[in-house]
Amino acid sequence: MESTKTDVFNREAAVDLTRKLVQIPSENPTGDEVAVGRYIAEWLRDHDIETEVRPVEGERANILGRVKGNGGPPLVYIAHLDTVPIGERHKWKHDPFGGEIEGDYLYGRGSCDMKSGTAAAMVALARVKQSGLKLNGDLILACTIDEEEAFMKGSHALGREKVIPSDAYLLTMEPTGCLLNTAQKGAFWFEVTFIGRGAHAANPQIGADANKAMAHAVLGWYDAAEKMGAAMEKPHPLLGRPTLIVSRLQGGVKTNIVSEICRAEIDMRIPPPFNGEDVRRMVDDVAKAAAEKVGVKYIVRHQSADRPPVECRADSPLLGAFDRAYEKVVGQTPEHLGFLAYTDAAMLGVLTGNQQAVVFGPGLLSDAHTTDEKVEIAQIVKAADILEQTAINLLG
Repeated sequence: MESTKTDVFNREAAVDLTRKLVQIPSENPTGDEVAVGRYIAEWLRDHDIETEVRPVEGERANILGRVKGNGGPPLVYIAHLDTVPIGERHKWKHDPFGGEIEGDYLYGRGSCDMKSGTAAAMVALARVKQSGLKLNGDLILACTIDEEEAFMKGSHALGREKVIPSDAYLLTMEPTGCLLNTAQKGAFWFEVTFIGRGAHAANPQIGADANKAMAHAVLGWYDAAEKMGAAMEKPHPLLGRPTLIVSRLQGGVKTNIVSEICRAEIDMRIPPPFNGEDVRRMVDDVAKAAAEKVGVKYIVRHQSADRPPVECRADSPLLGAFDRAYEKVVGQTPEHLGFLAYTDAAMLGVLTGNQQAVVFGPGLLSDAHTTDEKVEIAQIVKAADILEQTAINLLG
């Protein structure tokens, strides 16, 4: 492979690297992350960074880059290799794998979520390495597979293999508009199936209508989620109240047949103090009541890893180091916000018992997963500078 070595102190280094990463498709589930993982590993090696390839599933592997420190708690930049699929290509104005620049923005699948953040972290890592600064702890870049799927296999593998110590500082480069997010909402997915009894539509009384049970359940779930939120004395200051959507519904086989089966998928997001058991109990209680009311059976399946809400400790040294870095680069004090989606940093925090996980990166969450996904170029440059300075403040 041709050398990937670049001048990482060039102001455009992270922008050029973002373009290259976008040009390597890593859709999940329609493709894989192997090619982009290999490129990142080669780039890290070409910049004299200790690199480890850790297989997770077949050729799919987590990639770790490490600048060695003196044994103190490490700072870990966490990035995921996969993107969501591009969907219908003809709807894109810009080539989804072109890394095209138009005006102030760079376009393409993953430009925002999260190849620009990955590129910024890679450049920051290489800058710290080339500076020769003596570090108190390791500076690590952990690039994971499968973040966009329900079970987050990459971060689970890192947690299972105890690759990241429990005292690490965890920072994931998801799109936050270059603002620090110190709390993350919990995310839970369920599949609920009602199983009834078919009958001719002219004699519905001899059947058991799975669709009718689902109608009761859908209203019940929305109502129960609102009641959970109303029961809070006040909204969480960064994450607000619980939210729920019934994202998919499928039932029945023909217009004149009482539905035997109806299936739904549910996404629920929760702030502290709620936990996974609260959500599971609510979903099951509503399904059970609807099934008994109509006279059908029901099955509830958990469709995701357990992803409870997380908050960074208020006394974490990571917060002070980041705030000082932000003030130096941007010239103002950063605001601390909450992240409404779920990240590998949160998952690793849960798996290791770590309460020092935050989210920061270029791009806006509202641009993630969209047609003509984009990221503001100035934010990529800013993110690389802030990540570099955070590492210097925390470990130097």
